[in-house]
Amino acid sequence: MIARILDLLYPALCELCQKTLKNGQALCPSCSLKLPRIQEPFCKNCGEMFEGNINDDFHCPNCLGSTHDFHFARAALKGNGSTFHLVHQLKYRRRFFLAPDLALLMDEAMEEDPRFAELAAHSDPPILVSVPLHWKRQQSRQGNQADELARAIAKIRDLPYLKALKRSRATQTQTKLNRKRRLSNLRGAFQIRHKALPQLRGRNIILIDDVFTTGATAHECTRILKHEGKASKVAILSLLRG
Repeated sequence: MIARILDLLYPALCELCQKTLKNGQALCPSCSLKLPRIQEPFCKNCGEMFEGNINDDFHCPNCLGSTHDFHFARAALKGNGSTFHLVHQLKYRRRFFLAPDLALLMDEAMEEDPRFAELAAHSDPPILVSVPLHWKRQQSRQGNQADELARAIAKIRDLPYLKALKRSRATQTQTKLNRKRRLSNLRGAFQIRHKALPQLRGRNIILIDDVFTTGATAHECTRILKHEGKASKVAILSLLRG
């Protein structure tokens, strides 16, 4: 009843086409269906999508010469004008009401990828952990987009969500850095929250972030979760493959 009243007073509009929506939606079904999904074939390590067929001898150019501590990375969407707009609105414009609809797209990717079901076959369900922001940046943005996505996925999937990581020092923006410089920039930037240590030991983790680009952030977070938190496997789930 409250949702219907709010729809009458403050009608929700689709973030992409401005069509009037109901029941707290942020994207209309038509715009949601048009968003470009990551589909086969894609690299089973970093999640980069490729044209044509991939055989057993295929070597992903993005992974050559790189070491990833994570089990695998999977993104829901490819980058284009619409998907970058959604991420920008969520990340910089504090439009966190987009998170539930965007989390549904990430859930769709989880449903299609059997490796997530394998993680869930563990005696305990996998734990969702979000990539943290430094407190100053989180304060300036009035929130963390990865937290919002993780909470929404936890609700959809009925999975535990744990704020296990903290950003112990501020880092320069990663946007214009290559992978080597990103790794150097992130070294020592993350720590395990002391209260989270007992819950991480031996557990499978799904690390949530908004964008996966070079994998440097995912790699560093995974390294901390596995080596300090003693987590078992860490898979990466992101909204967008940048």
